[in-house]
Amino acid sequence: MNELALLEGMNDIDPELLVESSAARKHGKGKALRRILLPALIALLLGGLAGYAIGEIADHVSLREREGINEQGFEAKIELPLVKWSDFKGEIADVGEKIAKQYAEHQTHLASSIATPPGMYGQKFDSLMKAMAYIGLEGLKKPAFPHNTEWSVFAYGDADGKVSEVQLYGAHIVTGQITMQERVTILTENAQQSKYVTGGTWTYEFPRNVEFLHYTTPGGRECSIAVLYPQYENNYIGLTGYVAAGSAFYELNLGAVPKDAYDQALKILHDWADAYD
Repeated sequence: MNELALLEGMNDIDPELLVESSAARKHGKGKALRRILLPALIALLLGGLAGYAIGEIADHVSLREREGINEQGFEAKIELPLVKWSDFKGEIADVGEKIAKQYAEHQTHLASSIATPPGMYGQKFDSLMKAMAYIGLEGLKKPAFPHNTEWSVFAYGDADGKVSEVQLYGAHIVTGQITMQERVTILTENAQQSKYVTGGTWTYEFPRNVEFLHYTTPGGRECSIAVLYPQYENNYIGLTGYVAAGSAFYELNLGAVPKDAYDQALKILHDWADAYD
């Protein structure tokens, strides 16, 4: 499922003001660069790939074009530890049976508080602590932002009820003119690989320039930040920060950022990354 469409349904967000997230699984490596700025249309015409090393977090970021789809984007690949399913002590421990029943009965949202297709189970919570208790994973760091909003937990599994991935979402909030979304991803021992792929996309009608920044927290943790600039007359940009901490991967998306609030948005992301030290 397209996760931006899911978040739009939850929050009615304008997709042109946000960086779309993608959990597609792919392979590949690119040329390592510390900081690179590439116009999306030039990358399309040249058919080139640009890589960016993001410390411990990712080994590859590239501009891409989806075959047969009027879309471009970038990808970040992150190597994550695989967590034993038995380490999940919350109520989520029973979700495998529900996912298997989804497949068996072709149900789209069996016993789920969020409409999902077979293989994806979701629950909404009115607080972060309730969502974390539902997961019940020892050592999972408390997401830094935002706290005063709804949270959702999604589990992805197969027809046998083996859960391969768990994600925690913070619904968007508005801080001034900046929308915020946070996502936490955990891969389980049932995942086919330990590499997780995320990134952002845009259409040819609304092309972007993407710039990758590198930030190191006071505690030495690596953080990468993708900045999307519109190639048309628009004052808004989008920024997404990426941090790996413990057994999970954290992403904070800032959308609808006015150009004159760029420094403020960058400080939000730096403070967010610092919180995981």
